[in-house]
Amino acid sequence: MNVLWQWSNSEEVNSMKGAWKVTSNLIDDIKLYQVYRQLDTSEVDHSGNREYYKNYITQDREVAEILADELNQSEKKKTG
Repeated sequence: MNVLWQWSNSEEVNSMKGAWKVTSNLIDDIKLYQVYRQLDTSEVDHSGNREYYKNYITQDREVAEILADELNQSEKKKTG
């Protein structure tokens, strides 16, 4: 019998984390930014599939983008 597709543990197969990105929320007319990445890139991006960088929140998008870039560079160095 030829196996065309086989189901396996999704945690083992789909554990690819995404790149660090910036998200924003408007709270009391103040725009706040957070740095996050998807825990599993094979799944839809939603609040339960996100890892936030510590409790870091800023009102400066540029600062958040710089942090996301630095975290992505750090990840690249780790993976070679």
